[in-house]
Amino acid sequence: MIEIDFEKFGAQDFVDEGYELYVMKNGSGAVLYVGITTQSIWERWFGWNGHMMWEGNAIYGISLIGQKIVDHLPESLKWKIQLWTLEDCRIFCKDMLPETQSYMTIQFVEPLMIQKLSPSLNVTFNLNPGKDTTPKSEQEKKREETLNNWYNKIFNKK
Repeated sequence: MIEIDFEKFGAQDFVDEGYELYVMKNGSGAVLYVGITTQSIWERWFGWNGHMMWEGNAIYGISLIGQKIVDHLPESLKWKIQLWTLEDCRIFCKDMLPETQSYMTIQFVEPLMIQKLSPSLNVTFNLNPGKDTTPKSEQEKKREETLNNWYNKIFNKK
């Protein structure tokens, strides 16, 4: 397992050693998201159907974690992303795994990693989500206000 700044990850300033799982942490080290891929992790983030997309000079968050990173730029470039191999995950989850592990895939181990790390943005497999300790950005506050206004117009007739 390696841990690097998101900026280094985005610039592909790391050696991909067959990493299959990633853990994204905010500036205070709280786990925000755990995900897997069967392709390269960088492609999972920035390739087709990834978490983030560039269009000209604009960057968009396509998923919850992608949007969280975009909302907190440029500070989020210093957030940490951990890259894990399947073997790293097996070692970390050994107390939850059966004796025979020969059939274990990253798809089998991902729910265990989510349960152990309790990320705040994962929904599936997350029995006890952590609290998002990231202070709200101005973009998040504006989006929340807009959504509240629409909710009140529709449901409270305000």
